[in-house]
Amino acid sequence: MNSNKNTPSAVIYISIIAALGGFLFGFDTAVISGTVESIRSVEFGFGLTSGELGFAVASVLVGSAVGAWYAGFAAMRFGRVKVMLVASVMFSISAVGSALAVSLWDFSIWRFVGGVGVGIAAVIAPAYIAEVSPAHLRGRLGSLQQLAIAVGLLVSFISNYLLANIQNSPNAELWGGLLAWRWMLLVEIFPAVLYGIMAFKLPESPRYLVSKNKLTEAKQVLIKYTGETAADTKIRNIQQSLGNLDEIISIKNVLSSKTLFIPVVWVGICFAFVSQFTGINIILYYASSLWSAVGFSQSLSFVVPIGTTIIGVLMTVIGMLYIDKIGRRKLLLIGSIGMGVSLWITGFIFMSADQSADGLVLPAHLSWLALISAHVFYIFFCGTWGPAIWVVLGEIFPNRIRTTGLGIAICANWIGNVIVTWTFPPMLQAFGLAPTYLFYGICCIGSFFMVKWLIPETANQELEDLHKN
Repeated sequence: MNSNKNTPSAVIYISIIAALGGFLFGFDTAVISGTVESIRSVEFGFGLTSGELGFAVASVLVGSAVGAWYAGFAAMRFGRVKVMLVASVMFSISAVGSALAVSLWDFSIWRFVGGVGVGIAAVIAPAYIAEVSPAHLRGRLGSLQQLAIAVGLLVSFISNYLLANIQNSPNAELWGGLLAWRWMLLVEIFPAVLYGIMAFKLPESPRYLVSKNKLTEAKQVLIKYTGETAADTKIRNIQQSLGNLDEIISIKNVLSSKTLFIPVVWVGICFAFVSQFTGINIILYYASSLWSAVGFSQSLSFVVPIGTTIIGVLMTVIGMLYIDKIGRRKLLLIGSIGMGVSLWITGFIFMSADQSADGLVLPAHLSWLALISAHVFYIFFCGTWGPAIWVVLGEIFPNRIRTTGLGIAICANWIGNVIVTWTFPPMLQAFGLAPTYLFYGICCIGSFFMVKWLIPETANQELEDLHKN
């Protein structure tokens, strides 16, 4: 298909706006880390038991799975942009509700609502960016989702740190009589509202417009935003790829053998689910406690995650630069090997730790070596799997089921997230830190073979050409 290689900057602009959902995804996921001790406190929070705290934190994961599942169906019916606006509203409601919560139950409800926004953003941004991007830039623009997530994580960590240190405590009273930990949750309202305002001005996806027979609008979007020089031919190809949409819209039909059980949907489910078993969220969720356990001071163990996320942002940018040049498959294969080896090295280092009453103790030089090897893992993830998973999931599904397939796959991703997050503490207690890291290293090597056997190369091909066979 003919397209202008000098793509107008407009497509970069609208892709960045769509990726703001990824920023909120990252911010909302990380913001809870600075509030946990305050929330469980009797004096400053809700006086929670460990089980109740786990329920409150996990509510966002459950909401994310629900949001991802239904986002795809909603996008098919109402359009990508309208669903982005719904996500903006969800994030805004969650920010205000969580900050003003008076008990475990309403706090969990508001966090669930925010999770729905996270799930929607995880589905809609990759689909929208894939559908508006020209083939030669689709990998780099699709990677904006992961870059936005990484920046959201970083901003959340920094925001929490600054608010907690205004009066040297997350439990200090700040503006409006709200405690600092409540402000940590409330500040999400600002990017959430900005996302809604910016998304309101976005053009609708040309694939969605064609599916609704709005061909003139679709042609205008293709010409203006993708630099398409043969828009009429492109629209005919999109129409052919869409097929009979009546068979795809309903939930009943999506769960039938015509969709859920076709190979590409299972490939997407497997790919999204396995990505959680690389161990990435163990590094993110348990970073502070892990580094405290091997001898780092408490203050340093809270600074390390900020440094980690800065590295993540830089490596995501590098991954973006190469994802269209060397292809998705090669990037994923390199990442699987690099992550697996670095996790094994980290695990073997932890084997040298001594057990004390306060936990694991490593000699100073081994503590730093463990920190370096764990960051090597994170470098490989952020430069390879981090951006590639969003790009591939946005590309591999045919036009007629792209958002529904993405929704099912991202839901599987969140289910994998829940499994890994909930099983890590008991695995740690039963087997220790070293065997647990070695296990996830094996999972990374397993992901190498999954990619080799299941994931096709999608770089530099038109979406319609990908699915002709």
